[in-house]
Amino acid sequence: MGNKLKVTVTIEEAIVREIDRASKEHGESRSRVIERAIQQWKERQLEKQLIEGYLAMAKEDAQTAEANLAAGVEVLT
Repeated sequence: MGNKLKVTVTIEEAIVREIDRASKEHGESRSRVIERAIQQWKERQLEKQLIEGYLAMAKEDAQTAEANLAAGVEVLT
């Protein structure tokens, strides 16, 4: 992992309490809990993009297959 930078953010009190609870539960610092949450969010975003891309490719592949099938039938008849 790269260099660490210190940042200041404003977060709702209830969320800070949840972060503190998770911190104690996992024996990690607040920073580590937040860092892991952001990493997981990034992974979900990438997964979402991949799913969307594969679905778009599947639709395009189906259209190509239908066109090729129609052309093949035309050649045979």
